[in-house]
Amino acid sequence: MSAMTDFRLSTPGPSRVLDGKYRLDERLGEGTAGIVYRATHLGLKKVFALKLLKPGPALDPFTVRRFQREAEALGRLRHPHIVAVTDFGVDPGTGTSYLVMELLDGTPLSELCRTAGPLPLERALPILEAIAAAVDAAHEQGILHRDLKPGNVLLCGADGEDRALKVLDFGLAEISAHPHPLDIGAENALVLGEEEIAPSLTGTGDLLGTPLYVAPEVIRGAPAGRASDVYSFGVIAYEMLLGRPPFAGTTRDVLAGHVKSTPQASVLSPPVWKALRTSLAKDPERRPATAAEIVRRLRVAANEEDRARWRRAELPRRALLAVALAASAAVIALFLPSAGLPAVERWLYDLRIRASPALAPDPRILLVTFDEASLAGGSPSLADRADEIGRTLGRIFAAGARGVAVDFLLPDSWNASPGFSDLVLRHSEALTLAAFSNPEGKVVGTGSLAGLTASALGPRAAEIFGFVNLDEDPDGAVRRGRLWFRDSSCGRRPSWAARATRGLRPDLARENATRPSFWIDTRIDWPRYARISWRQVPAALDRNPGLFRNRLVVVGGDFGDDNHRISHRSGGSRVSGLTLQALMVDTIGAGLPIREPGRMPFLAATVLGIGLAAAGILCVRRAGPIVAGLVAGALAYLALSFPVFRWTGLMLPVTAPLLLVLLGLLAALLLRRNFPPPPEVSIS
Repeated sequence: MSAMTDFRLSTPGPSRVLDGKYRLDERLGEGTAGIVYRATHLGLKKVFALKLLKPGPALDPFTVRRFQREAEALGRLRHPHIVAVTDFGVDPGTGTSYLVMELLDGTPLSELCRTAGPLPLERALPILEAIAAAVDAAHEQGILHRDLKPGNVLLCGADGEDRALKVLDFGLAEISAHPHPLDIGAENALVLGEEEIAPSLTGTGDLLGTPLYVAPEVIRGAPAGRASDVYSFGVIAYEMLLGRPPFAGTTRDVLAGHVKSTPQASVLSPPVWKALRTSLAKDPERRPATAAEIVRRLRVAANEEDRARWRRAELPRRALLAVALAASAAVIALFLPSAGLPAVERWLYDLRIRASPALAPDPRILLVTFDEASLAGGSPSLADRADEIGRTLGRIFAAGARGVAVDFLLPDSWNASPGFSDLVLRHSEALTLAAFSNPEGKVVGTGSLAGLTASALGPRAAEIFGFVNLDEDPDGAVRRGRLWFRDSSCGRRPSWAARATRGLRPDLARENATRPSFWIDTRIDWPRYARISWRQVPAALDRNPGLFRNRLVVVGGDFGDDNHRISHRSGGSRVSGLTLQALMVDTIGAGLPIREPGRMPFLAATVLGIGLAAAGILCVRRAGPIVAGLVAGALAYLALSFPVFRWTGLMLPVTAPLLLVLLGLLAALLLRRNFPPPPEVSIS
């Protein structure tokens, strides 16, 4: 035993050799149960840290066996953040147990906490994550640390690499012969209320820092467990984030604080303090099961803080930018054509017509055609048939016709025809004649009313005529008709179709007088119009005058070379001018069923949508779902426009809104590339 005493009291020199293979070079430190030396393995010529059990009264067989058991357990631990144990034995000369570990060069975490003050959460988290990984790995092997504190964490990384650290002294700092390190006798206890707590964690008071990190249940005398290490880990986290332990003062004050007091953390944000305080719960059952869970909660809290800072800094300017994008879209909308992109809108109109069911024509419309058969067989020319046609049209009125509309330009010589003059004077209100304005602006066709007949009618003479001018689209198709035209004096002159429709619905014609043009409803199944050749009219008047009763009789040419292209359910179709005029009359008489909604509400809704979508794209981390939703919404709107047209006749604008959405989307995506993305959302 004297040899052991000499070894304990003397400082080993460079020649002192332990167990015949470890030369003790320098004493590095001393703890409660042992002394740590720098030692050189004589065979490997490699330097290690060697820990000896302290000789003394506590060095009994129980302590030696426990030291050996703990050494064997630590020897099985292999973790990048736990000091590696390489050897264990008993020196035959002194009988002293020793433990050999890797020699580390670094700075204790306690030194960093002392010099750096409160650490930012983003710097503290990597350190805490490494400590937690070491503690949890030891717990999985059934090993408790029982003296977890900043002094037992060594930062080994260079250039501030805090992740390179090692946790020291697993299971050794509190080795004692007593059943529990606080079981030092009632004579050494302090009384706080009804509870007894020890003045220190070792009977000798050697580890003065330990009370700062000890768990309440250990102070009360309960066996240490995993929750005790979790508590100590929480205290370390508290000290790193606030720059001080949760309790200070005398040993009595510190221990009393652990047992009874709630730490103050007003400088921590509520999310961070909420994540940390559960690890400091007085009841072990209420603490997280692992140290890693504490780190996870702190990461979630850090993410919440990052997102809160990001929202405060970024949301206002990004929202302002989204408003600017929406305002730019509104300005662009003002310069877009009222119908959007005309060529695309015409194409969509044709598709809608083809996708819609056929409509029955108005049964009140009767077509009387001057075809090849009507002019064959040596009949006089049209210029010489004024009396005949005038008298026959008079008989049609007498048969009960609601109106007669003549769809060809009458020769000027007709103004001398008594039969035609009588027709005009008797039925001027229900008679519609054709006029045409040539490219030079000269009106043709009105010369058939002149002289005494025109004088007798007075101002009403001009009202009998309607213009048969047609508006062809660039592709040669006629899709729109006119309700009225502007003359040289800026006055309104009715179209032939609008004038003729008065024979069917005069009130509707007046209601629509404010509209300049309309979409021709070519869903109407025009081959089903009732029609009769002019040469058959006299016989029909004799045998079946009821054929004309309550009908609008549309008279015009139906020749093979007189045709116009229109949209139709079966594709492009060509119809005569008479049929085209009848379609326009039918469309007006039906109340103009194909309608365009107001432009401004749609553009306003589009601009609002662009602003909201741009705000979302600029303010979220992953814009993919918003972009996909916007594209899907645009496609759904396009698809919806077809059933809406079929059921209501409403021509929803497509190209203008979609073009604005596309421009807004591209602008938002380009701007997004110049902004940092929002912080990643942690899953709690």
